Amino acid sequence: MSTIIIKKLDLDSYNEILTQYKEKIFVNHHAYFRLSEAQRKIYKDSELIQILVNEKPALFGLQQNNRYTTLFSRKEGYFRISFNISKLNIEIVTFYQVDHLPKI
Repeated sequence: MSTIIIKKLDLDSYNEILTQYKEKIFVNHHAYFRLSEAQRKIYKDSELIQILVNEKPALFGLQQNNRYTTLFSRKEGYFRISFNISKLNIEIVTFYQVDHLPKI
């Protein structure tokens, strides 16, 4: 299964999910695997959670691998955060910078 976004989801759904899980979000240690040591010092768990909770995504969608993904606009490109949702929590599994919004 890939990280291709197969379905665009509406922001109301995103807001409902975040309202339900706002205090139940954590970052999987694997989420940092794409980063250099210098980048790991910049991005901390609390910052990633704050982005997810406080910023409005430019795109919210479902990936082919059944994970959810959000893209947040930045000065240069977009910041992508992918996550799993379970009955208990949201688990951030990866994040990285991309140049443009993907075509769906």
